[in-house]
Amino acid sequence: MTTALTAPHTAPAADTSSDALADAERWARLAIEAPRYTSYPTAVEMSPAFGADSAAAALRQANERAADPLSLYVHLPFCQALCWFCGCHAMVARTDDRVDRYLGAVERELATVAALLPDRRTASEVHFGGGSPSLLTPAQFDRVWGALAATFRMASGAELSLEVDPRTVDPARMAAYRRAGVQRVSMGFQDLDPQVQAAIGRNQSEAVSRQAFAWARQAGFTGVNVDLCYGLPAQTEAGMERTAREVARLRPDRVALFGYAHVPAMKPLQRRIDAAALPDVALRLRLFRVARAVLLAEGYRAVGIDHFALPGDALVRALDEGRLHRNFQGYTTTVTDTLLGFGLSAISDFGGALAQNQRILAGYLAATDAGRLATERGFVRTPEDRLRGEIIRQLMCTFALDVPALERRFALTFADRFARELDELRCLGDEGLLSLSPERITLTPAGRLLARNVAVVFDAYRRGRPRLPVVQTGEARRFSPTI
Repeated sequence: MTTALTAPHTAPAADTSSDALADAERWARLAIEAPRYTSYPTAVEMSPAFGADSAAAALRQANERAADPLSLYVHLPFCQALCWFCGCHAMVARTDDRVDRYLGAVERELATVAALLPDRRTASEVHFGGGSPSLLTPAQFDRVWGALAATFRMASGAELSLEVDPRTVDPARMAAYRRAGVQRVSMGFQDLDPQVQAAIGRNQSEAVSRQAFAWARQAGFTGVNVDLCYGLPAQTEAGMERTAREVARLRPDRVALFGYAHVPAMKPLQRRIDAAALPDVALRLRLFRVARAVLLAEGYRAVGIDHFALPGDALVRALDEGRLHRNFQGYTTTVTDTLLGFGLSAISDFGGALAQNQRILAGYLAATDAGRLATERGFVRTPEDRLRGEIIRQLMCTFALDVPALERRFALTFADRFARELDELRCLGDEGLLSLSPERITLTPAGRLLARNVAVVFDAYRRGRPRLPVVQTGEARRFSPTI
């Protein structure tokens, strides 16, 4: 039954113009550290008590109840060199033998998973991430793709996407990926400024980035994404504006604008970056503002907290139709509660549980050599996790929560169940981030930019932990700032 939350609580008017982002002091206060919520609970809650046997049981249970197609992820961790800013599980390839042995391990993992599935399941989305998947030769990529296609059926219209390092591609590789059926490639530009590239240990000139983009279009890719990053050392407003403008003129189908997460305690390579050279919260905000303003002025639609897409793109259609979804790859149009991850450190979502593969190569190889699932850690979701996860998903994807619908679905009275959270929401309403009524929580335009501030209110695992403004040089940081 629907019960009034409180008297309607209307937030101050806010918009996405420069005025809405102009109060630097206020925004600095609101820039807390929080998860990106590509899952709930987040991966930091995983436990080694959940091992291969637990993962096998969770996979069987997911397969018994599943009706929707699967989403698949393959982690290809090799790079030609490691960039200092990177937060991914990556390693230098060194030799072809090392890559070939890894691909053999992925094939064995696929066979182990297939043995646990009585029927050949259908996949509607396949993503190859890294590392730098484009470091693989066409023959090596065909090997991986062949193993996937032998294990799963591909749905008609299934989207195949691949992360590309502009420094490792050429026309032959691009053509080979396209022949294999890949429709979408994502390229990491980060920033076109050579000083920024040098400051993050990356040797990627603007000419190299532009050439890779041109080769993708020449190969016939109709889905080309460009990843940008703000909050990096040596970045300036003028440089960020130029990067955003030049990227927009290339007309990629999507642009991701990620905030750099400086977590050297978790990613030791980031210690090579001088923390004192990182933008403070005020500059970080201005970098975000200028890039966002350019992309919107160039005709891109904002999707979620960090994506921009051209009108007519599938992400925009999903946003407009209320079908936008979120998983470990970020925003997606594929709605399924089963994502199977393969390869080193890959995470699987079985709906009722999350599981992550071994994060050390030797451990991953040993598990697959023995014919076991490579699970290192995970957890089983509780009914409370499912409830809170659905609230967070709606807030992150639709920027609103339909309270009566949630009450019907989970047989609860929202105002009673979440009285503590409602007190926090009222405070965020006073900050202009949302409005409350008995039937709906609605994020304002300003609140949409800080959706993680709202989502974290419902994160029971963060309860009791201080949500303080970011400390720039804090070694213990686990999450990125919400700006």
